[in-house]
This record gives sequence, structure tokens and C-alpha cells, in this order.
Amino acid sequence: MSDHDHVAETEQCLLAAMISDPDTIQEVSAIVDANDLASYHHRRLWGIVTAMADANESTDDIRRLLSHVRETGLMEALGGPKSFAKRYVDNEVPANATAYALDVRRHSVSRQLKAIAKQFPDDIEAADDPIKVANIIRAKIDDVVAYASTTTDTMSLYEAALQRLQLIENPEASELGRLVPTGIPCLDESYGGLRCGGSYVIAARPGRGKSALLKQILNALDDSGRAALCVSLEMEPHEFASRVLSERAKIDGRLLEVDDTGRCPLDTDDLDRLRATVTDTQHSVLHIAAPKGKAATIEAISAQARLAKAKWGIEVLAVDYLQIMAKSSPRQTDYEFVTANSKAFKQLARELGIVVIVLSQLNRGGEAGGKARLPRLSDLRDSGAIEQDADGVIMLHQTKEGSADYLLIVAKMRNDSEGSFPVELVGKYTMFRSREVSR
Repeated sequence: MSDHDHVAETEQCLLAAMISDPDTIQEVSAIVDANDLASYHHRRLWGIVTAMADANESTDDIRRLLSHVRETGLMEALGGPKSFAKRYVDNEVPANATAYALDVRRHSVSRQLKAIAKQFPDDIEAADDPIKVANIIRAKIDDVVAYASTTTDTMSLYEAALQRLQLIENPEASELGRLVPTGIPCLDESYGGLRCGGSYVIAARPGRGKSALLKQILNALDDSGRAALCVSLEMEPHEFASRVLSERAKIDGRLLEVDDTGRCPLDTDDLDRLRATVTDTQHSVLHIAAPKGKAATIEAISAQARLAKAKWGIEVLAVDYLQIMAKSSPRQTDYEFVTANSKAFKQLARELGIVVIVLSQLNRGGEAGGKARLPRLSDLRDSGAIEQDADGVIMLHQTKEGSADYLLIVAKMRNDSEGSFPVELVGKYTMFRSREVSR
């Protein structure tokens, strides 16, 4: 039997199952629709059957069904009354409409992917900008994948409770979202870490330490052997690496710069320690990307994350930072851009089962009237849906201009309480440490 014949037979069995048992129509309609059927005539028959169900007409009223089929002129296209009855009415198919529907959807997804692939050469040939075409093709594929990934499965409370118990008793074997430690003591002690499948925002005013905090988290992840991808839109990879080396080797970051005479002010001991630290990074599972232009859109970054998940098994994607990502469309307003990206990062976290950390700027609302106040969620710049979509929002607040004293404010943590923790910025290593507050 050819693939075409197999698809046609599967669609025929699905329609016969729906006609013989009208109670299944609503169930299969949640899995497939008319557009998933390859046969034009089957799509028309689907329309008749579902329309009858919507009108509270039972399809097992064969006379009524045949009347509708004749009225639409479909009877002859399906081979006449005898053939129709044999294929769709008297066809003793197993009572398994859901299985047929899933098969039909699988065939539909395969056809959609083949159609996209067939269009590749023409799209590429006609394109002035290959990167733009790649993003368009990727978006088409992502749409099909999203549809194919849609599940209508439900489970009982008992099954869901067993999943939760497995996560608690054996987290490494569970497919559910585990907690990933941040390496920041106050966060890990209070919240246990960040949950896989969740999106988190680290926000601060410009130059107030959000990149330093992110670097520190990624450094801790790398030390524990947890793979991560850092998408740096502000720094080149070697600049990011310089901050990591400063923290690991405990060398003042300012000494890792080359001055205008081409010299670096490291002494022999520091240089030896730096070389040893660089050698140790051979075993690193932290990966850094610094995309530019159209490679910095949400579509391109999502594609890079999917590749990194497949290639290295990343547990964390970090993006520095949201507001300087490239727009997918020049027609997007800043609000629409941030809202769309916020939702996309949340969906990406769930799709890949990873933690997504996105840095974001705070606006100057906390400085209005010349009197500083603690930041709040409404201060997120062009916030869009950030505060709604994020599972957690962490804010950094410098207590006084020029001071090393900061507050690490957990403004939101899904299923947990808010919190505020005093920390100190160790500027020469660009890292934070806990700070004791005098009483």
C-alpha cells in the first residue's frame, strides 16, 4: 500500500468512527480539524459531520446524513451511495477514533514539513538577504513544531501526584522541572534555586551590576558542571571571559586590560595564576555567543538555544539584555517588542525544559523627584508582559550613589514569597557577596 493510500484509508477510518459514534466527534475535533485531512472530499465530509454535531443532529441517523451528503453534491465524488455506505457507514472500524485522529495529525505534520522543505530552493534563490530567509523558514518550521507538540492528553490527579512525588524523591530521574542552584547563597538558601521550565528576569538601572550578577550565576553553574549558553549583546566573548577569569583567579579585573602602550600591568605571580585558570577552562561547559544585527532577534536566539540544548544539553539560557535585542519587525513598538519577546522566552523555557534568565533595564521611575526609592515591578522598562510572564523577577538596588552596598530584591517568585537581601559588590572581581547589616 502506498503512503497516499495509507493516508486515505486512515482518514476514511476516522470519518467512519465519527459517523458510527457521534460522541467521539468533539473528542477528535480537539486533536485535528478539516485542514489536517489530505483529501479534499474528506475535508468536505468532515464539514458535514461536524456541522451536524454542532446542530445537535446525530450522525447515526443515516437518512439525515445521506441527505446532507447528497445536498452538497458530494455523494458522487465519494463513489455513489453503495460505495459511501461501504466505506463510511457499514465499515466496522475498531472504536478507536482518537488513535485515528492522532495518525491523521502525524501525516498532516509530515506534509507541512515536506511543503516547507520543497519551498526552500525557491525562497533562497529569490532572496536578497539569506539571513532573513533563514529566519522566515525557521519561523515556519517552529509553527509546525509547535502544532505537532500540542498535546490534548489529560491525567488524573493521582497520576499528576505521582509525578510530583517522583520529582521529590528522585529529582535527577524526573523529567519535570528541577531547581538549578544559582550559586548566590541568599537566593539558594531562601528559594532553592531557579526552576527548569521557568523564565527569570534580573533587572537594574544601567551600570548597576546586573551583568556582574549574571556572570556570577553562570560561573557557579559552570563550576557545578551544568551546561549553559550566554547570549551577550553588550560584550564580546573575550570581554565576558575576562570577568569570569577575574572572579576565578581572584585577580583585579582592571589588571586584565591592555593599556594604550600595549602593556598589561600583571605581575609574574598573577600571570601564572591567570594561565592556570585559563587552562582549567578547557573543561568548561559554559558557552558564549555574541550575535549582532538580525542574528540577535528572538527567532535567531531561540534557534541557537534549541541547537545548544541538542548539542550540549544546556540547562540555562542567559540573555544580556532584553532591550537591545534586534526587533523581528521594524513596525514593532518598544512595548510590543518587549511583550512578544517576554512571552517567547517563557514558551522557550517550557519547550526545552531549561531555565531562561533575561536581563532587563529599569526605568527612572525610582528616581522621580530627585528622591530615590526601592525599585518595583512597574519600573521595568517598556515592561510589556515581563512581570506577568516571568516566574521570578530579581532587582538590584544600589543603596547610595557610589556605594558598594546593594539590596538584592526578589520582587516576584512564583509559588513563593518576596524577599530582600543585603549584598556587597566586590568591584575588582565584579561579583557580589553577602553583607551583614548592623543592628
